Amino acid sequence: MKRIAIIGAGPIGLEAALYARHLGYDVTIYEKETLANNVRQWGHVTFFSPFSMNASALGRHYVSRNNSLPDENAYLTGAEFYEGYLKPLADNSLLKDCLKSNVEVVAVSRTATLKRDLIGDPKRATFPFRILLRNEDGKEWAETADVVLDCSGTWSNPNWLGEGGIPAVGERSLRGDLEYGIADLQEMSDRFANKTLLLVGSGHSAATTLAAFKELQEKNPSSRLIWMTRSDEQFTPIEDDPLAERTRIIEKAAQAAKDASVQQVSGANIQSIEKTANDTYQVTYSVDGNGEEKNIAVDEVLACIGHSPDNSIYRELQIHECYASRGPMSLAAALLGDSSADCLDQSSKGPEVLKNPEPGFFILGMKSYGTSPNFLLRIGHEQVRDVFKLINEDEELDKYAELATA
Repeated sequence: MKRIAIIGAGPIGLEAALYARHLGYDVTIYEKETLANNVRQWGHVTFFSPFSMNASALGRHYVSRNNSLPDENAYLTGAEFYEGYLKPLADNSLLKDCLKSNVEVVAVSRTATLKRDLIGDPKRATFPFRILLRNEDGKEWAETADVVLDCSGTWSNPNWLGEGGIPAVGERSLRGDLEYGIADLQEMSDRFANKTLLLVGSGHSAATTLAAFKELQEKNPSSRLIWMTRSDEQFTPIEDDPLAERTRIIEKAAQAAKDASVQQVSGANIQSIEKTANDTYQVTYSVDGNGEEKNIAVDEVLACIGHSPDNSIYRELQIHECYASRGPMSLAAALLGDSSADCLDQSSKGPEVLKNPEPGFFILGMKSYGTSPNFLLRIGHEQVRDVFKLINEDEELDKYAELATA
């Protein structure tokens, strides 16, 4: 049986590992932090999809052996999802010895083979993958595998605030000071209450932050927020949306945006960010590309601008990437054919689009969607099933079909 290396112990990495172990594969999961670290970073955020959409049939089967599962219709927070599903999933007998925490995958290559070698030649698959690893103490070593599944996601690689998607002047040196992602405004109220905040972004993360700001402002009336977007964005609920939590967040964000404590600046492009002597930020921006620059002073910057895949680990492999989304080319091309922007309308595109020119290397989960925000966990579960149709193409699958393909 092939040796499978999985990068990332998040929701899709765990599901892929469970699937592989269920089939009897030798599996190692490499996680540069700890179990589901990214999920726990947004543990205060509530899913807008119910638990039934975020756990596989196989996963529920193994977790339910020793634990009570969350209600199928429950809208869990990230923390509840971790405690109620991901942690017991990792603790089950199939996976508990597979995970190597605090081990970062630095780079992946082929043994005795360069990126330019054996292009399109089946012989390339006969050379195992060489995986360079580093632990939290800085020690490095290498291990090999026959198949690599990159399930590392994008959360740890947020986009930049600057115009055109590159860093704003000064942003690189402030990367550790600015708040990227979805900040917990309630838990960190000492930092954010009665301050002037700059929120940048227009997606669901920004909507969630706006809704949270409304609650913060009601308790702390001096709180102010400047909401900056690249275009004239307005949050509009989806008609007859089957996801009640998504509708609730959008409606609450739309209400918050009309509050006197919120100032919206549309058509804005951030040029520079500077931290002042009194630990506030001077932000310079232009509007509608007219070249005129304006300045604002804020206490904190909340960057809800999405995340991108980090392709550095597979730079020496033959990976074909989309020049627009930075996702795997075949899947990116298939996604372009979708007529709906609603992530609920997304479905797996089948096994073939998961293939790269590099045999045996597959990108699954959020990272496979590149910069597209439309990924759902249930799509990742379908990808896991699809990828094993490729890995197992010459093997008997009947023994697991009932559970693993449910």
